[in-house]
Amino acid sequence: MQFLVNAAQMKSYDRNTIENIGISSLVLMERAAVATVEEIRGRFPKISRWENGKERKISVLVVAGCGNNGGDGLAIGRILMEYGYEVSFVLIGNQEKCSRETAVQIQILGHMGVSIKSDLSAQIEERVDRKRKNWDIVIDGLFGIGLSREITGIFAQSVEYMNQSGAYIVSVDISSGIHTDTGVVMGTAVRADLTVTYGYEKLGQIFYPGAEYTGELVCKKIGISYREGLEKPAAFIYDRGDLTRLPVRKTDGNKGSFGKVFVIAGSEEMYGACQFAALGAYRTGAGLVRILTARSNRELLFSAVPEAIVDTYETEFPGEAIEAGLAWADCVVIGPGMGKGPLACQMMKYVWEQCRAPLIVDADGLNILAAWPESVSVKAGREIYFTPHMGEFSRLTKKSIKCCKEERIPTVKEYALTVGAIVVSKDARTVIGDSEGEIYINTSGDNGMATGGSGDVLAGILAGLVAQGMKGMEAACMAVYVHGLAGNAASGKKSAYSVMAGDLLEMLPEIFML
Repeated sequence: MQFLVNAAQMKSYDRNTIENIGISSLVLMERAAVATVEEIRGRFPKISRWENGKERKISVLVVAGCGNNGGDGLAIGRILMEYGYEVSFVLIGNQEKCSRETAVQIQILGHMGVSIKSDLSAQIEERVDRKRKNWDIVIDGLFGIGLSREITGIFAQSVEYMNQSGAYIVSVDISSGIHTDTGVVMGTAVRADLTVTYGYEKLGQIFYPGAEYTGELVCKKIGISYREGLEKPAAFIYDRGDLTRLPVRKTDGNKGSFGKVFVIAGSEEMYGACQFAALGAYRTGAGLVRILTARSNRELLFSAVPEAIVDTYETEFPGEAIEAGLAWADCVVIGPGMGKGPLACQMMKYVWEQCRAPLIVDADGLNILAAWPESVSVKAGREIYFTPHMGEFSRLTKKSIKCCKEERIPTVKEYALTVGAIVVSKDARTVIGDSEGEIYINTSGDNGMATGGSGDVLAGILAGLVAQGMKGMEAACMAVYVHGLAGNAASGKKSAYSVMAGDLLEMLPEIFML
């Protein structure tokens, strides 16, 4: 598990380290610079290379701003000089307004006889006059995590030059122009090949579009950390080490030991939804799966999922079958491919009012609830999971998709608190929140998963974990993480162009064998 922070949290941790722990800001700056140089030298271990029969040094351009991010950049350039790289420096902005730490870095370079240009175009012209090609490496130290307004003027021009330089771009702490909390591009932004961030990864480096501008992200520990009494990090993410959280399989277990999942899904037009949800539960370890679906799906299910118990309905409300399923199940899934007609609404209302087992509401189940907001309240002791994609989440919250995307964490927090459920807000970066304010952001998966049926598989994976005893946020986070890993594996084997929902099911055994 790793933590993610917003700008305010990172600043408070930094301030606490300086004022209360006693590590000075200049020491932190030097540590940051040394850590970044380590990463650069790991990728450019030789200080020279042969070009047109001549040996020349690897050239570096540092583009610094007046804030501490610029000071980091200047320190990085200085240390690279010590290793023998050819380094040029440009400071963009009014030098008189530089932070104290950046002013010290300017002074150090002055004592070393190093010239710092104040005009990027002049630096470029000087290089052309010397008949040198563009720089090999550009250090982006223009703006840090404090950026709150759009980049314009000479700063925007500097960003565009870096992007068009053809050099390997290293951003210091965060790509200049990316909003630290949201990942939004503030007018323009540097497209980094590598971003070396300090202390913790930032939300804007994980959310899109910020993630696309960040390039490879490396987080270095330099002495800044969360401590008791400060605001907790904004969110957390899982990595492969968290797969140890999966339910332990009892060696003497039986099919009843590993949980029973009741899936109410599918219709005449949407057969595959119930199949994918049922197989998702089985492939995740559920002992038994029972399906309630339209009668037209019966023979297909017997062939596709012969392990399942299948109940069906035609035009009458299947009250007895639902009642029996609710009494039998350890976890219930309702909604995938169910439709939104009168019968589907009647079933949804009955299950919502009568189900006492953990309940996963997906797809059409959510659309029905969105039209019935006055009844969406969770009774005490009941475990509810909502798994909406952006369109469904917009309908549930009565907010625009744009708002739901740009205000991911506040919107998920607010709605999870309102309905008392665990909310799995699905998108390129799925955000999960609960009524206690915990936030998880998923980083597994890729765009190959943007295919019909993928969400039905996720509902089944979540049901399989919950049926085996996982609860709350841990179950939801693990389900989404595993689902994403299956997507990565499927894309790796078949390419993102060719992934289908069934491929995710095929990859699950590989994930659980890791």
